[in-house]
Amino acid sequence: MEGASQLRSVREIWGCLPEYWQTGKPALEDDVAAACEGLLAGGASEVVVLDNHGGNTVNVSPAALPDGAHLETWRDFDLRDHGVDATFQVGYHARGGVEGFLSHTYVPGLRFRADGELISESHGRVWASGAPLLGITGNDLHEQTLGSLSRTPFLVTQKSLARSAMSPVWDEREDGKAAIREFAERCARDAASVPAPTEPTAVMFEASMPNGGDAADQMIDGGWTRSGEVEFSAQLATWRDARELIAAAMNAALTPFLPYWVGTFDSAEDAAAADQRRVHQLRLIFDAWADESHPQWYTEAADPLPSGVREELDNSG
Repeated sequence: MEGASQLRSVREIWGCLPEYWQTGKPALEDDVAAACEGLLAGGASEVVVLDNHGGNTVNVSPAALPDGAHLETWRDFDLRDHGVDATFQVGYHARGGVEGFLSHTYVPGLRFRADGELISESHGRVWASGAPLLGITGNDLHEQTLGSLSRTPFLVTQKSLARSAMSPVWDEREDGKAAIREFAERCARDAASVPAPTEPTAVMFEASMPNGGDAADQMIDGGWTRSGEVEFSAQLATWRDARELIAAAMNAALTPFLPYWVGTFDSAEDAAAADQRRVHQLRLIFDAWADESHPQWYTEAADPLPSGVREELDNSG
């Protein structure tokens, strides 16, 4: 979602905040619908939309999709069992460690390496699916740091100005939708020439997170071996062995955020009825995460808030 063509701020990606419902969710739905239309026009017999953004329960409503496209809750590692012929990624952001708009890998602070390569969510998902990746839409710095996926067709929809800011490639939403539609159609027409991804085998898989010292027991219980102060490793026979390891690392990296989490919502009205003090806390956390100071404020795992934010929370009653 963070790589959608018309996003403007971090507040548009979290379901507890009004900006998500007003502009963020509609922006993602526009991009996804345009991609579906293009894939269908390019020859796809059916398009299944998998909602991979963790900021809310359902970020794309069924009513936003064209005929021939529908939502499913399948996971990437299960796509082989569903007979999926190819995948197409919409609204992708740069990996953690890149100073791009809202860059991260799955959750804030987490880094993954596969045989030494810092990987993104694009890598993890295409390797999990085992299906050809027809194309990606998203952030410009994601395209520039794709590494082993750099030959994948890519449509830049936004340009990073900072971790907290981006500039849409198209000023008008309709122009962006038209570009995504045309790109997806072209990718679908070229599908026959796209090979299946080369799934990594005998992989040295590594993870790190700023709170790794405090999360060590949790990571070890999840199948990782501690290899440094905040680093962990595991040897994989194939990428399918990474499934539970990824989940364990995500849960561990999220630990500092959990005391402030308020869940997800089915509507703007439900979000407005949530505990607004906790929403205020999350707003400050999300803003600080998007700020350039992120590497500094996240290092104290027991309290992920920078001192100025902590003081504001304490003074807010």
